[in-house]
Amino acid sequence: MDGPKGEDLASRLQRNGAPVELVMRSMKSRSTGEAILEYAAAFHADLLVKGAYTQSRLRQMIFGGATSHILAHSKLPVLMAH
Repeated sequence: MDGPKGEDLASRLQRNGAPVELVMRSMKSRSTGEAILEYAAAFHADLLVKGAYTQSRLRQMIFGGATSHILAHSKLPVLMAH
């Protein structure tokens, strides 16, 4: 399972009164973690809220992951939800 879709999350946040703008960005040649941190910096974010979905340890060792990249390289506070 890949986790919730962006549209589902946006809809739930809107139902709870949060102003939401759903944004799609091109990955170009960046990893997911790099793309998230780059967009957060461009947006001048104060906080990054990140879901942490578990991969197998073998897959994580071979391919890495957005969560580990963000935790290792983020210059802003990260609130993790698992």
